[in-house]
Amino acid sequence: MTKIIHHIICLLLFACGIFSAKASHIIGGTIYYDYLGGSSYRIFVSVYRDCNSAGANFDSPLTLGIFRKDNNFRVGTYNLSLGAITMVPVVFQNPCVIPPNDICVQSTTYQLQLELPPTPGGYVISYTRCCRGPEINNLINPEDQGLTLEARIPGIEGNAYQNSSPRFQGYPPLLLCNNEDLVFNHTAEDPDGDQIVYSLAAPFQGGTSYDPAPNPPPSPPYVPVQWAGGYTTTTPLGPGSSITINPQTGVLTASPNLAGRYVVGIRVSEYRNGVLISSVVRDFIFKVFNCQITMQA
Repeated sequence: MTKIIHHIICLLLFACGIFSAKASHIIGGTIYYDYLGGSSYRIFVSVYRDCNSAGANFDSPLTLGIFRKDNNFRVGTYNLSLGAITMVPVVFQNPCVIPPNDICVQSTTYQLQLELPPTPGGYVISYTRCCRGPEINNLINPEDQGLTLEARIPGIEGNAYQNSSPRFQGYPPLLLCNNEDLVFNHTAEDPDGDQIVYSLAAPFQGGTSYDPAPNPPPSPPYVPVQWAGGYTTTTPLGPGSSITINPQTGVLTASPNLAGRYVVGIRVSEYRNGVLISSVVRDFIFKVFNCQITMQA
């Protein structure tokens, strides 16, 4: 009976809009970190939001979870203060096309410095949140899939814990034409000079409308997003479209066909002496629109 009453209350709160903390503004992000020596690390969580959305603002504070990789045990939950908020410029250079004027994206980066004693298998760092918004074309029930950002700190094996993760150098274009190819340098920098390999990846699901900001954060492993029919990890832009990334250079090539909003994931895998030690996934959205060619008289 108690569970039934609780469920009814949740439905009433949701219907009345009291769950306005639902973050339907989120459009992606990534986690990376710096090794500071000893057992000290500085962790960065970059998050991007649609500032035209009616969803919640950036989390203040952001709840970060850290887990042992070997048994998924939660080491700790940390509250990160909101960083400076910046506008992401809309880079669109086709003079023959009138782009939509409703594109607004903000970004912020949270930081945390802490001690993580070296341990077998290392650690998983994660941030889980809801929601992606209803306009996503390539996911089933996108409002209830949310997102989880994850990064991994290696373990004591081979002293791999003495590691700073790769970090992406530029943000992909916010806006694409449905009849033009995109070539974007999606390169990442590795402070340690480790070998980097790029691949398309399925982003992870996260919070839901009923639990938009789980606290404490859920433990790994995390569940990949559920693609809608006709979409996959390697064809996230749908039928008639293509997207590839060069595994060595990080150059992303896309040929979109269908207008809409599409979740895409890029994984950077880090190898040291031929051994995989870490990986980071960037979760982001492409907005594809029907380009209208304008002719000057």
